[in-house]
Amino acid sequence: MTPENYVSAFSLNHITARRSSLTFEEAVAVWLMKWAGDLNHIIAAKLGINQGRIAEVLTEKLHIGSREKAFLLSSG
Repeated sequence: MTPENYVSAFSLNHITARRSSLTFEEAVAVWLMKWAGDLNHIIAAKLGINQGRIAEVLTEKLHIGSREKAFLLSSG
C-alpha cells in the first residue's frame, strides 16, 4: 500500500525541498530575526535551511558584512 492510499483523520504537512546555502540578503535577515529574539532553529525553519548555515552567518564565517548591513537597516 502506498502512502497516497492511506486514509487518515489528519492531513500531513507538505514537505518542500531544502536548500544548502543562503544569499547575502538572507544572511542580513538572519541577523534581524536573531536580534528580534528568534532562536536559531526557528530561523532555520523559516528559511528552510540547516541550522549549521545559520550558525555560520552568526559566527561570521559566511557572508561577512551581513551583520553591519543588518545593523544599518535596523537603526534607520
